[in-house]
Amino acid sequence: MSRQNTLETAQSPVLQEEASYAKSGFRYGCYRLVKRVFDTVSAFIVLVVLTPLILLCLLVKFAEDAVHPRYALIIVPAGSDKKPKGRVTRVTRASDGAVLDCILTPVKPPRGKRLTNPVYLSTRVGRGGKEFRMLKIRSMIPGAEEMKDQLIAAGLNEADPPAFKMKDDPRITPVGKILRKLSIDELLQLINIVGGSMSVVGPRPPIPCEVADYTPQQRHRLDVKSGLLCLWQVQKNRNALSFDEWCRLDFEYIWNQSILLDLRIIFRGAWMVLFDRSGE
Repeated sequence: MSRQNTLETAQSPVLQEEASYAKSGFRYGCYRLVKRVFDTVSAFIVLVVLTPLILLCLLVKFAEDAVHPRYALIIVPAGSDKKPKGRVTRVTRASDGAVLDCILTPVKPPRGKRLTNPVYLSTRVGRGGKEFRMLKIRSMIPGAEEMKDQLIAAGLNEADPPAFKMKDDPRITPVGKILRKLSIDELLQLINIVGGSMSVVGPRPPIPCEVADYTPQQRHRLDVKSGLLCLWQVQKNRNALSFDEWCRLDFEYIWNQSILLDLRIIFRGAWMVLFDRSGE
């Protein structure tokens, strides 16, 4: 299916899952049941097996954040004389090629705010526009969300709005880079899967401010339950894809979802984590 046809079909008010299984409601019901059982059982088993690793990562992340629990982000031209001390990440602004230094300088935390939570609770939008709290092991500094507007204003968003992506995001900590490289920061979402707010495979859950800027076509990403893995994630050089292409891949999954496709995405995702670093 061409990209143009994909986007045109997305304008249909009919739920894409119904379109995919219009020939047999019973077949789709069976798929939903098998998918839910698979999600619950597989996520629970993996969660139990990896609990020691998850607890160790949480402890290490807690220790890292305890050193400097609060930071201020300062963005200046590279080589500027008026540059405060701190951890420097040098990035190139895509719009005009300017090289900038993103500096994280430690600041004194508010009274009583010395300790930080290594578990990141992020409000996300799932199926039907229903919000839920998604769990992650924190890979960024505390207060990272408040700094995103600074990065956008500096022209450092490398994704098509409403999505936000930065390859060299200065808010990611040294420990966080390792967690992300191995996808360990996502393991807590197994709890979301067991609880039923997410699935193993499905479109990645967006944040509310992104959904607020969705077009009617893009909102069809919310027609099915969000997932830990999606078709976009298992593409080579996925971060080079536009948001329209991301949506096209999500629609492709929604229209063609099946146990076979789910398994293909799971095995492809495992391969990407172990052997393919093109999506970093």
